[in-house]
Amino acid sequence: MTSRRSPIVSGGLKVLALLIIGIFAYYFWDWTLSIMDLKGTFHNTANMADLDNDGDMDVILQNVRNESEFTAFAVITLWFNQRNGNFTAKRLDDYHYEAGWASNAADVDNDEDTDLLVYQGYYVRIDLNQGGNPVEFKASQSIDAPKQEAQFGSMLLDDLNHDGLTDGIVLGCCSRIFTVDPEADTPNFSWKWLSASDSLGKLVPQKSTLSALDGLAVQAASLGDLDSDGDLDLFAAVIAPSLGRNTDPADRVLFNDGSGNFVDSGQRLGDTDSSSVALGDVDNDGDLDALVGNDNGALLWLNQGGAQNGQAGTFVLSEANILGKQTRAVFLTDLDSDGDQDALITGLKQAVIWWNDGQGKFTKSNQRFRFTNRHGLAIADFDNDGLPDIFAAEYTNDFRVWYNQGDGTFRSILFP
Repeated sequence: MTSRRSPIVSGGLKVLALLIIGIFAYYFWDWTLSIMDLKGTFHNTANMADLDNDGDMDVILQNVRNESEFTAFAVITLWFNQRNGNFTAKRLDDYHYEAGWASNAADVDNDEDTDLLVYQGYYVRIDLNQGGNPVEFKASQSIDAPKQEAQFGSMLLDDLNHDGLTDGIVLGCCSRIFTVDPEADTPNFSWKWLSASDSLGKLVPQKSTLSALDGLAVQAASLGDLDSDGDLDLFAAVIAPSLGRNTDPADRVLFNDGSGNFVDSGQRLGDTDSSSVALGDVDNDGDLDALVGNDNGALLWLNQGGAQNGQAGTFVLSEANILGKQTRAVFLTDLDSDGDQDALITGLKQAVIWWNDGQGKFTKSNQRFRFTNRHGLAIADFDNDGLPDIFAAEYTNDFRVWYNQGDGTFRSILFP
C-alpha cells in the first residue's frame, strides 16, 4: 500500500522549505555585503548640511563598495532630520542619478539654499537645490578635472580665497577606477577649483592640480587655519598604495597664500598609513592641532604656534597614546561641555570616546557606540540644544542617533 501525504502536510513542508531558503538567502546576502563592504577605497562617509532649510542639520551619506578593478555599488542617501529623534531617507541612485564616488554640500549659487556636489571621477557634478517639499535637486553643470584620468577620491568645499564663493578641493585616492593592467603605474593626483562667474552668472571655475600632492594617495584631508594667518590651509592624511609613483605614507601640510594657492610646508609627518584627520585646538593654546587616525588608533600632532610661541603651522608628535584597531574616522568636539576638544575614534563596527583633560592628554571612556561596517558616522547638533550628537546610518536600512545629555552621557535612539 502506497503512503501519500495529505495536501495540507505537503503544502506546509513547501512553505517551511521556502521559509528556510528565504532566511538563508537573507543572511547570506547580508554576510556577502559585509565581506564586500570591507574591500575598496572609500566607504560610508557623511557630511552635514541643512538641505531643506528647516533650521536643523541633515546628513548626506555616501556609500561606495568596490571590488578589485570595478565599482560594485555606489549610492547617496539624504537623511532628513525630522527632529524628535526621527530621520527620513531619500536614496539617490535610481536609473537617472549617478551617485559617484564622493559627495558634499554647499550653497554654490548663493541663493540661500544648500546644493549638492557629486564627484564622478572625471568631474564634479553640481546639482542645484530646487527647494520645495520634498526637496529636489537638478543637475546644472559640471566641473571637469584638470586631467581626464578617472580615480577615486574625496571632496572638500569652502571659501579658499576670501571672495565669498564656494571653492573646492578633490583629493585623489587610492587607485584608478578602471585599470586594464593591474601591474600598471597608477599615480593619483589632487586638484582644486576657485569659483568665478561670467557675465551671465554661469560658474566659470579656475582649475589647477595640487602639485604638492602629486602622485600621493590622500585618504582624507581637512581644512583649517594652521599657521594663524586668517586663511584655510590643508592637512592631508596620506597612505602608501601598493602601486603608484609615490609610496611615502607621510602626511603633508599645505599652506594657503590667501589667494587659494597651496604651498608645501615641507613637513613629512609620520611613517604609517593615515585613514582620517580632524583639526581642533586640543591643548587650548590658540591654534589648531591634528588628530590623525590609522590602523593602530590615532596620532596627535601638536601645532607649535599659539601660546607655545613656536612656529605656527609646525607640528610635533604628542605623547598621547590613543590606541584602537582599524580607525576609519576621527572627530574632535566638546562632548562633555567642559570647554575642551574630546575625541571620537571610529573603527569598523564601533566608536569610542576619549576624554581630553584640556591639555591634550586623553583618557579612554567606557562608552561604546556600536554599528555595522556599512554605517557612516556624523557629529552635529541634531536637536538644536547646543550640544553635539552622534548619528550613524546604513544606506536606507536604518539609522541610529545618540543624543548628548550635556554631561558626557548619551541617550540612544535606534531604528528599526
